[in-house]
Amino acid sequence: MQVFLADHAGFCSGVKKALDLTLREVDRGKKVSSLGPLVHNDEVTNFLASKGVKVVNNPQELDSGTVIIRTHGVPPQILKLLQERKDLEIVDATCPNVRSLQRIARKYLEDGYEIIIFGNKQHPEVQAVLGWTEGKARVMDPEDTEAIEKMSFSSRALLISQTTQREDRFLKVAEKLKKKDPGLEVYNTICRATALRQDSAAKLASTVDLMLVVGDERSSNTNKLSQVCREIVKTHQITGARDISEEWLVGIKSVGVTAGASTPPWTIKEVMVKMENGNLEARTEEVISYQEADGKDYRPGDVITGKVVLVEEDQVMVDLGYKSEAVLPRTEVFLEGETILKDKFSPGDSVDLLILKVNNQEDKIIVSQKRLERERRWKELVEAVEMGLPMKGVVKEIVPAGIIINLGSGIEGFMPGSLVDVRYIPDFQQFLGQEFSFKVIELNRERDKVILSRKQMLEEEAEKQKRDTLDNLKEGEIINGVVKRLTDFGAFVDVGGIDGLVHISEVSWQRVGHPQDVLKVGEQVNVKVLEIIPERERISLSIRQAQPDPWSRVNKEYNVGDIINGKVTRIVNFGAFVELLPGVEGLVHISQMADFHVKHPSEIIKEGEEIETKILDINVENKRISLSIKKARPAPRDLTAHSLSKEGENQNVTLGDVFGDLFNNENNAEKNEE
Repeated sequence: MQVFLADHAGFCSGVKKALDLTLREVDRGKKVSSLGPLVHNDEVTNFLASKGVKVVNNPQELDSGTVIIRTHGVPPQILKLLQERKDLEIVDATCPNVRSLQRIARKYLEDGYEIIIFGNKQHPEVQAVLGWTEGKARVMDPEDTEAIEKMSFSSRALLISQTTQREDRFLKVAEKLKKKDPGLEVYNTICRATALRQDSAAKLASTVDLMLVVGDERSSNTNKLSQVCREIVKTHQITGARDISEEWLVGIKSVGVTAGASTPPWTIKEVMVKMENGNLEARTEEVISYQEADGKDYRPGDVITGKVVLVEEDQVMVDLGYKSEAVLPRTEVFLEGETILKDKFSPGDSVDLLILKVNNQEDKIIVSQKRLERERRWKELVEAVEMGLPMKGVVKEIVPAGIIINLGSGIEGFMPGSLVDVRYIPDFQQFLGQEFSFKVIELNRERDKVILSRKQMLEEEAEKQKRDTLDNLKEGEIINGVVKRLTDFGAFVDVGGIDGLVHISEVSWQRVGHPQDVLKVGEQVNVKVLEIIPERERISLSIRQAQPDPWSRVNKEYNVGDIINGKVTRIVNFGAFVELLPGVEGLVHISQMADFHVKHPSEIIKEGEEIETKILDINVENKRISLSIKKARPAPRDLTAHSLSKEGENQNVTLGDVFGDLFNNENNAEKNEE
């Protein structure tokens, strides 16, 4: 018969700390008492009694000396009573998980919540928590299913648990109650060591013919271990080796052993030795390994690689180099939709598998691919959280609050609507069936909870692209960009994850009233980088400087003395600007408007008007062209027309106003013209 010890069994850290604190006080020569049994285990109690530790159930019965507050904790009223005793030294050995439970209950009570405790009302831990809620909390008996079904609570309620309850049952009850009222707050206060102990016991129970659970009948966590194991395989709960009956072992080939958190290591060892030897002689080995005839050592939990030999409808036979092929049941493979085993496996395929059970007598090994894939996927998720790595998954379902992502290996993640994109998206149906990249931002394996964010990944990618752009851009280079926004003062152009500003004066060589006159959002444009200020993430750009300077055409296309047509673009007090080419303007000075005196250019021309002018001078270096209207086509000398205002009133007109420079020497005029 083979005997196996669960990975997590016996003293938890809280019990070990309490025992160490107590023995430390004994070693200091103190007179030590514990307020109630330190833990629910007679072996430990008797051991401490042999050291002189006295158990007192009533605080009034305490003698002077040191009092140990046991792992279950005490209500605040009793703690205050002890603190008032000047002849007592208090050593608080309350389990850290229990102390956390007490704080949570107290905080939520002060915040106006109704407190519901999932646990045994008579258990000292629950009694202590009740004290921290001033007796106002309600206790929900895990075994009273009828009461759970009828449970009602206020709109502000909190569900917590005794730390040693079964986690799977607590979560099921929490789910059921949240359906009644989604506003119910749920806080999983079950001790992590308790959950691990239950999981490892269940894992071992699935591989053996019989389970022995070692622990005191008063121990809540031990009783829960027994419940877990009984649901899987035949199980007996014992307090020690003396309780083992030979009748239990008839026909049994493998036995698993686990123990409650208050069970001392010496008790566990006695059970292991008796099961292995049939007596209580001292022996150090606690676990027997699976030793094969050919020297190969296979154990449940091992990861192995094998070769597919045969694919049947309900199972796959895999060669591990053992006496016989391992069996991979159909139920231990992930098969989506109508997929069958033959779609996924072919003879000769190499596969990684997890060993679930080994039966040497029958030369049989049961393996799983599903559990191994799931385990590996969880490790990848944990690594993604710790390292901040991106992951991928397919959008499986759209729900009111967001998106469900299929992460593979039977694991699903939830992406809240606010974390889907950096911009607002009213309808997520467009994403159904698409592959998403995202970051894992929250993980709780015990609750199969995975929270994802695509928004965070997009923001990080945008930030990286922005930094790369700032690092790689160089002033003076011409690059491509996309117009993102138009404003009164210019245009913002995306040049690689960051928007640069094209001031309105740099939009075009032509005069622009508003950027929307020449640009459209989404339009691709070439821009020249004028200035980069990395620390302010500021980039100044120019569209016009990315294009040829129209002044470079002037000397090729125009000469002094040419008569040309142009459009009046602006009128100022001293003259008017006329566009000759897009981006090239010449000035008609007011003195060159007409042969008579002109008070304001608007008397002669209007903005937008096409007029004929003569080029008097070209200065490309300073971008200046002097034009003349009167020398291109002398204006009529109509005294009447120019002696009336726009309102028709007479003006003070002089001969000089009317005749202008007619009295100038004709030869001088010709020289000026040349």
